[in-house]
Amino acid sequence: GEGPWERICETDGINVMKTRLSSSTLIGGRPVGEASKFLCVKAEAMLDASPSQVYTLFVDNTRVREYNEFCKQIKDLEYKNSTTKVTWSASARIGPFKERDFVTRVHYRTLPDMTLLVVNRAEDHPAAPQTDRYLRMEIVLGGNVMRAVPGKPDQTSFTMLTHVNPGGVAGTRMGTMIMNSAAANGPISFVQGLRDCLKRDAAGIPPPTWPEPVSEAQDHAQEIEFGRLLMESKVTGKMLQTCPAAIT
Repeated sequence: GEGPWERICETDGINVMKTRLSSSTLIGGRPVGEASKFLCVKAEAMLDASPSQVYTLFVDNTRVREYNEFCKQIKDLEYKNSTTKVTWSASARIGPFKERDFVTRVHYRTLPDMTLLVVNRAEDHPAAPQTDRYLRMEIVLGGNVMRAVPGKPDQTSFTMLTHVNPGGVAGTRMGTMIMNSAAANGPISFVQGLRDCLKRDAAGIPPPTWPEPVSEAQDHAQEIEFGRLLMESKVTGKMLQTCPAAIT
């Protein structure tokens, strides 16, 4: 169900490629369906930090807005176990497209060779029904892969995958053309955002903060506990044998 990868561009050492998935391709048990008209995009780059350092940026939600310019709100809805959670996120208006929100199952995994994975796919959840405020976007596939570089413990071979169905007018012929023509922009800004985070960390510069509503204090405490359990499972080598977000 997957075509060959074609190079889109290379910017600042970030190699961006594209492919198309057939409508019958299954991801997490769900067919790609109408999202097949949108490109699946992959970006590869080297990061100047160890895989563990990069991984910590994904453990909780506190740093997402540093490297993901499109994320304006994010909240964990449910913790399935110490390595899997369900999250709601929302983005601001982008160009002519209305604000989007999306619900994803996020799974963290350490492979036997110590490769670190963060895998995302769309999921419905009763705590986040669709509303008129946002247009629901579907994350068909999202993944971040962090591999060690032999002989270079302070570097990471980083790969990200993304395939989304933005819905609404973006699904029209013209909207699809616009989305596909801009497919490389998101991965490039994402990787550059990660690099900026790592530079701040290396220089000892505290990350920026955003105001947090008092009502979210309890949610944040649960998020911190999830992150602690997740890092504990990585350090001790414990991992789930069956990935709830398995890609087939």
